[in-house]
Amino acid sequence: MPDATSGPEPTSADEFDRELRELTEGTAGKPLFVEPSAAERARSAQVLPAIRRGRGGRVAIAVFLVILLAIGAVLVWAEYVRSSPNAGNSQPGNVSPATAVVQKYTGTISPIDFFAGPPADPFRRPAGAASADHWADGAAGIVTPAAAPVGGFTLAQVAAAYETTRKLLIAANLDKQTLLGGPPTAFASLLADKQRAIFLAGLNKSGVDKYGVPLSTRAWVASFAPGSTDLIGNVIKVHGTMSARAVTRSGTVVLAIEVNYLFAYAVEPPHDPTDWMRIVDHEYGTIDFAHRDGRAGALQPWDNATIGRAGAQCGTSDGYIHPDYPSDRSIDTARSGPVINVYSLTPPPASTSCGRSTGT
Repeated sequence: MPDATSGPEPTSADEFDRELRELTEGTAGKPLFVEPSAAERARSAQVLPAIRRGRGGRVAIAVFLVILLAIGAVLVWAEYVRSSPNAGNSQPGNVSPATAVVQKYTGTISPIDFFAGPPADPFRRPAGAASADHWADGAAGIVTPAAAPVGGFTLAQVAAAYETTRKLLIAANLDKQTLLGGPPTAFASLLADKQRAIFLAGLNKSGVDKYGVPLSTRAWVASFAPGSTDLIGNVIKVHGTMSARAVTRSGTVVLAIEVNYLFAYAVEPPHDPTDWMRIVDHEYGTIDFAHRDGRAGALQPWDNATIGRAGAQCGTSDGYIHPDYPSDRSIDTARSGPVINVYSLTPPPASTSCGRSTGT
């Protein structure tokens, strides 16, 4: 894990002035902006030029930021991905194939300082902005409530369901092997047999179906594309709640554990701490417990939760998180619709198109 203080030396004032002068006189060695690729143009009809990475790219970002501030439109690509392991189908018996929905938003530029690595507290945001710095650290943020009988389910069954749900949340969102793109074995081992089979069969799929829905089940967990990301420090911020209720699914009463949790990650590209950023995941929905496959004994879980994701690239379909690092972002000020606060536990409206967020 790179040290948060490592990275390139800050650009001196003289060198900064020289680069700005070269830009003005047209003698700079590299262009500030590059024309977006065909894939980027397809992703948005009105995307402005992409921003280059590296020292020259950071100067370009600073200049471009000044321009955007002048016109009062500081918006960049971010993403909010919704991926439901079973799209609400949690029957104790036969189940339908897994599905997923993608929802994307634009947001304010983060971080603000493009010439330094992450601060001591990478989760703190500007005064007045929602942030995760006051949330609990890691698994300490996932607290099971006191169990009580619910709708015919015993205290012991509710307590066991709470504990299994806690383990699923930890495995899906905090497991280091999974986060770094490795095999998500901790999560898979907790699933009921049929859902585990669906999950494992879809891990290496890519692309989308005829409805534009990603085929990969990797999106069921927080998993950064291998080699794309280093976690900053050892802290992941967590905030949320869980509760129990009895519901009827296809004529069968099941024990539904309602979950609503936010997970904030501070990340950076390998060997480039100045390009750091935050990712916020929102997992909400239910984990349903019932006797499955005709089995008696302990209740088996079925993960029906939805995963929202802010700060990831638009347009990916391999199930991995691809952080939308500041120096790689494309600018799009044409989006409309409600602005989503990604630090709020209020679930966002369902959508399959790009939207806007308050930023991460």
